[in-house]
Amino acid sequence: MTTADDAIARKWIKQALHDLEMADKNISIEGYDIAAFLSHQAVEKLFKGLIAQKGRPVPKSHYIDELGSNLHLPDDIYECVIDLTSDYQFARYPDISDCVPYEQYDETLALERVKSAQRIFTHLRNSYCKLLENE
Repeated sequence: MTTADDAIARKWIKQALHDLEMADKNISIEGYDIAAFLSHQAVEKLFKGLIAQKGRPVPKSHYIDELGSNLHLPDDIYECVIDLTSDYQFARYPDISDCVPYEQYDETLALERVKSAQRIFTHLRNSYCKLLENE
């Protein structure tokens, strides 16, 4: 991997970590839909960072189930990915269902989403920590 690949991967992963932190903080202000959305975003950016770290082009996809499918995740971690998959669109777009998205999220659901994202990050920690240590 080149230094340019490292730099791109580092940016994705740092933003992913920030998004995960912001997801957690949104629970305290009752931004439950935003917490779910940011949990998805954090995982998406983590996966893209890990792809960049391998020197591969970063896909322009938001489908974390597809992005994560090449990371050889154990079933229990991949289930966390599946839990977060729908939140990218559902939490943002009121025209994809019969309801107002933010009204469908509560503290319990938001905490589940954040915890799912945290489990994914914890599982993949060894894959990205060394990259961030080099700063």
